[in-house]
Amino acid sequence: MAEQNVPQNVENEQDPGANTQMFRAFVNEGQAEVTAEPKLNGRVLAFVGAAVVLIAVVAAIVVF
Repeated sequence: MAEQNVPQNVENEQDPGANTQMFRAFVNEGQAEVTAEPKLNGRVLAFVGAAVVLIAVVAAIVVF
């Protein structure tokens, strides 16, 4: 018999490039990790807000 070039140790591996839907899911997996962390968290926003209020209070005192 002729030998076939089929790998013998393939365990249900699927090629993500063979199917458009699988390829999009494969690409989106990598993007999900990048956007996992928000760029601004609550502490940073609270600190910026407190600084703005403090500057406004100081400016109001200096003007009056």
